[in-house]
Amino acid sequence: MGRQKSGIAMTSLQRMLEIGSYKMVWTMGHKIRKAMSERDAQYELAGLMEIDDTYFGSPKPGKRGRGVAGKAKVVVAVEVREDKPRFATMQQVESMSEDDISKAIDERLGEDVKARTDGWKSYGFLNSGKRKHQPIVVGSGKNAVKVLPWVHILIANVKGNIRGIYHGVSSKHTSRYLSEFCYRLNRRFWEPQMFDRLLSACLNCRTITFSELTV
Repeated sequence: MGRQKSGIAMTSLQRMLEIGSYKMVWTMGHKIRKAMSERDAQYELAGLMEIDDTYFGSPKPGKRGRGVAGKAKVVVAVEVREDKPRFATMQQVESMSEDDISKAIDERLGEDVKARTDGWKSYGFLNSGKRKHQPIVVGSGKNAVKVLPWVHILIANVKGNIRGIYHGVSSKHTSRYLSEFCYRLNRRFWEPQMFDRLLSACLNCRTITFSELTV
């Protein structure tokens, strides 16, 4: 889970570790993801940021875009240095309102931030204090990819990762799977240290129980 770029399915981990109970392995996976989430929450992103939102879940009939119902809503922020992505955070939100978005990502952003977005009104809170907001009205999905390339590449990668490895995840647990993806991404420059770092994160994290995961 720490070093393999795509992650690993819990059924594969179960076979690898020769554990008879899938319930035990599934719970263990979420304990590790919780540790990943808590460790990443200690760090701030700064500098030039690309910020956008996306949705996770099976295709459903009805309205598309930001008004879609029945899917997990996620805000993605990518720190960009020298035209390359460095660190990222993905936070699940209740709605696409300014209040919910600011609660989700405000603590992960430092004061010295220049945020580039597609101009959605809920990102207005980014233009405060030392932070600068650069809204670019893109008009269409194709244009958004050109204006915010790295955030869309990360979104495509994590969606492909979920489809290929986990074959879909429930909205209830989406945030932990996103934390797993971001944890590996944010430490890709220190891959040889990954196992030790992850072990330390797990030892310093309050665990989560099966009953808490399934309540």
